[in-house]
Amino acid sequence: MNSLSDRRYHFSGVGGSGMAPLAQLVSLFGARVTGSDRNLDRGLRLPIFDALEEARVTLVPQDGSGVVPGLDALVHSTAVEPTNPDYMRAQELGIPRIRRGSFLAELAAERRAIAIAGTSGKSTVTAMVAHILLDNGFDPSFYGGGQAVDLAGAFPPGGLRVGASDWLVVETDESDGSVAEFKPAIATLTNLTRDHKEIEVTTGLFAKLLEQTRERAVMHVGDPALASVPRPPALPILTVAVEGDPVWAPAELVASAVRLSPNGVRFTIGGAEARVPFPGLLTVQNAAFAIATAVAAGIHVQAAAQSLERFAGVRRRLERVGAADGVDVYDDFAHNPVKIRMAIEALRPNGALWVLYQPHGYGPTRFFRDELIDTFRSALRPGDHLLLTPIYDAGGTANRTIQSEDIAGPVSRSDRSAKVASREEALQGVIEGARRGDRVVVMGARDDTLPSYAREILAGLLARSGEPAASRPQR
Repeated sequence: MNSLSDRRYHFSGVGGSGMAPLAQLVSLFGARVTGSDRNLDRGLRLPIFDALEEARVTLVPQDGSGVVPGLDALVHSTAVEPTNPDYMRAQELGIPRIRRGSFLAELAAERRAIAIAGTSGKSTVTAMVAHILLDNGFDPSFYGGGQAVDLAGAFPPGGLRVGASDWLVVETDESDGSVAEFKPAIATLTNLTRDHKEIEVTTGLFAKLLEQTRERAVMHVGDPALASVPRPPALPILTVAVEGDPVWAPAELVASAVRLSPNGVRFTIGGAEARVPFPGLLTVQNAAFAIATAVAAGIHVQAAAQSLERFAGVRRRLERVGAADGVDVYDDFAHNPVKIRMAIEALRPNGALWVLYQPHGYGPTRFFRDELIDTFRSALRPGDHLLLTPIYDAGGTANRTIQSEDIAGPVSRSDRSAKVASREEALQGVIEGARRGDRVVVMGARDDTLPSYAREILAGLLARSGEPAASRPQR
């Protein structure tokens, strides 16, 4: 494995969900790493900062003092603006400035990388692939956008792993276009929907990724939008499909005989039986893509399938926080229409479903407004409850002319229970209204306080019932 011991980097915005594990990874690869974050300057000592220091990342104020002569690069998140003191100091010193996604692509190019791409499920597939490789003696490194429960102990909070081999499993990002900068050994394309960008734009990004893939690709042929992604004639492609796909196409590996239950899924693929201890068709899809990717890396399909029986999941991906008085509480990252629909379908209880959804920004809410309304109208049933909290406001110069009321109003006029509520009002609504057999799910992205909010809801239900929690991690 290539060492970075001769390199030095500064990470601006180091506390971000994508930045922190990358800074940890680079430091543990041997580089000298400093980092700054405006939350630190505001006196907010978040747990991630302790994890960064444990990984030998030196934290400094975001005032330009961490940007010094001799740095190989300033690595910054998309939230860092050109007026940021770190950015301005790097410009003054002539130090290269590089976005997180582009830097990750450069890092991956120095290793035998497996790049996971798609608009839904990437974090889970990436963690699954890393789990399978680790379970089969490959000793990979790993970088993902979610916190893999398996890795949280050794590499808190779980978004990375440093292995001794040259294998590196990475989650790519189409939102900033950096997916097109990767030159991996293996690329996996899981799905393609309208998300951060229009489908036509993302199609071009995925095509570029395939052009630059060195050994082999894995492709979901049951996804109609992925069918329009051009395939390089010389690139070997392992095709995969899932029973019930929107379109049928012949594939080398097909997940079939699918059986869904509240506690997990079972299916067959390539003659092997797979069992994964998490619910929903999305779990079947993610597992099929991960197994196919492992096969492309040289692992037998039976061994790959067996490994997933021991997969512990990813935080905030249908994570079961606990249960009280017969009510299950979940925390999920779902924030676009496709992810929301899949989460609702996976969690469908015998009783009512309580969806507490916080839209994750004004731009995305405006972009998805009509699709969000249609999703909630069609996925929710009479008797379910949709409680929208105010849109997450990250500050800056956002156009705030759209509000949660613009989603709740049209949904409520279609014979579905939907309203806007503060967090406290939503909490009280669940405590007073949830009944045995119901399920509660907190949905949303970007806001690091959502997991705590889900646990606050569980605590309220426990206080109502007076019983101890029956909690276990779920995807």
